[in-house]
Amino acid sequence: MKIGWFTTARGAGSFNLLNTMLQRLDSEDIRAELSFMYINREVKGNQNRARMIKMVEDRGARVEIFPSDSFRPDLKERDTAAWREAYGAGMRERIAKYPMDIGVLAGYMLILDPETCRRHTIINLHPALPDSYKGTWEEIVDQVVDNGDDRYGATVHLCTPDLDRGDTIAFDSFDVKRFRSPGANREDLAKVIRAEGVRREALLLMEAIKAIVDGEIVIHDGHVIDASGKQLGKKADLSKRIDHRLS
Repeated sequence: MKIGWFTTARGAGSFNLLNTMLQRLDSEDIRAELSFMYINREVKGNQNRARMIKMVEDRGARVEIFPSDSFRPDLKERDTAAWREAYGAGMRERIAKYPMDIGVLAGYMLILDPETCRRHTIINLHPALPDSYKGTWEEIVDQVVDNGDDRYGATVHLCTPDLDRGDTIAFDSFDVKRFRSPGANREDLAKVIRAEGVRREALLLMEAIKAIVDGEIVIHDGHVIDASGKQLGKKADLSKRIDHRLS
């Protein structure tokens, strides 16, 4: 199976996801191949991006860079939906030269256009539990802290033309009550919760990819089912599997 890796490569979380993926590919625990990495930002002195590019190129895979922040700002100001469609067309043109059975959004800080979701099978790692918060991980962790949530985690879902409506492929949750204490500093609590999320989200994404590669999870006609053709249901909760990996 050929994998296309999509990332903004902004920080340590994106690096951790890619590094973990490459390790799992090298160990053949995930029997797939990285076809290319797509980045929607110029390097611009970002050492994290530079390291990730070198890691991918050193293994013979290609890197495509197509900056979204400088793409047609006039159109973006007038019509965001039309801008997203235009950027998506440019992205599809650039990745068309590479084989891709499945695309993986891993720290990709841009909403995909509907046509790209229709044409390709792409999954996304979202830093929140299913049917909960939207936004960036910073925004979500802040809400988890402020709302006093008992649990936090991440979700891998299928990208569809209807934003954030794609089927859940897998999710992980963990107890955050253990990190709370009377008089705890809000910022420190957010950092601890985020750190635990980062520690687990790479494993969640890897387990989801492995399940797809191994045929345990099947993506068919825009929906996610198990090998027997049934909806995943409780099988989508990989929390215990990730606990076992960490132990």
